[in-house]
Amino acid sequence: MGQGKSSEAKKSADASRQQQPFRGHVVLLGDSTLDNKLYTKGGPSVSGHLRTLLGSRVTLNAKDGAVLKNVVGSQTKGVPRDATHVVVSAGGNNILGMIGIMRRKVADVHAALLLLRESQKKFAAEYAAMLDAVESLGKKTVVLLQYNPRMTHFAQFKSDQGAAEAALSVFIDTVIREASKRRLPMVDMRAVMTEPGDWANPIEPSESGGKKIAEAIARVVREHPFEDKRAVVYNVGSDEKGGS
Repeated sequence: MGQGKSSEAKKSADASRQQQPFRGHVVLLGDSTLDNKLYTKGGPSVSGHLRTLLGSRVTLNAKDGAVLKNVVGSQTKGVPRDATHVVVSAGGNNILGMIGIMRRKVADVHAALLLLRESQKKFAAEYAAMLDAVESLGKKTVVLLQYNPRMTHFAQFKSDQGAAEAALSVFIDTVIREASKRRLPMVDMRAVMTEPGDWANPIEPSESGGKKIAEAIARVVREHPFEDKRAVVYNVGSDEKGGS
């Protein structure tokens, strides 16, 4: 009986949160997933779409080409004091910098897995340091998981799609573990970037992809109960979510 009342109260609180106008100030940190202006063909970028959706202030600190240490440095230092929310999508360029291991010849699958594990360990240390820096800001924080590349944009890379997705999943697991340790909400971008037109090239979001990213962010910053301090992975585009 008590659980039923608790569930009903939570649903009521969630509904109330959705109906209220958003009055926060969102800051975007990271790379071209959020700073995609160069890839929209003159259309709105992620930050532009997000301002329209939320009707509030959005500050773009993310920079195309940024790596994790850039977030730790200039990007976090530039977060305004009146910011209420921080959305971070970072690490994709660090992973891209390790892509050479996919072409390295090894004796067997066991050796390949060990090679991938070494790259994952390096990434995990850098990603943890980045999240520590973001968390020290004391803002409501949302973490975006990496989305799959679209290697089929170029015929010569078409056969690499499966391998790229398999390798990327290892690094995404690291992001989930680090964000979960800090009880942060996450968005699974693989459930957001799903249509060929969402990519401007194999790795950058187009205008339409950027709009979907902004819609996912808007939903989470509006609806997530940050006060619960609970790690949740949102599969935006469906009603499903996983939590811990």
